Amino acid sequence: MPRLFTLSQARRSLPEIAAVVTVMRKRALRLDELNALASSMRRTTGADGDPVITDDSAIRDEMNKLEGQIAELIEHIQRQGVEVKDIRRGLVDWRAERDGREVYLCWQYGEHTVSWWHELADGFGGRQPIVVSEWA
Repeated sequence: MPRLFTLSQARRSLPEIAAVVTVMRKRALRLDELNALASSMRRTTGADGDPVITDDSAIRDEMNKLEGQIAELIEHIQRQGVEVKDIRRGLVDWRAERDGREVYLCWQYGEHTVSWWHELADGFGGRQPIVVSEWA
């Protein structure tokens, strides 16, 4: 059974989660850059129109390293009971209880605090602002 958080617990855990999300996002964005670079290298052609064989092993090595680091960061967040929803957007959810049902408290990279919630099935598009008095 997933851990349920109160609003105050989610907010107290945010500084640590936000720090990990920041690093995770940087790694993911760098991975995207390397993917684009590797892809462009594979499409390179010579003056005669034939493909140019390039050695992208250093890029592949860095990509593998980044993928491993990202997986470790996701695991670190999940061990706290927090769910990673979108790595590049830095979107995470804490399960909580509202009116006797499970919902998500939601935070995205760049937001100052946990100030949104949504139903389990609704996702980001269903986010609603938290009215603190309703969560006491």
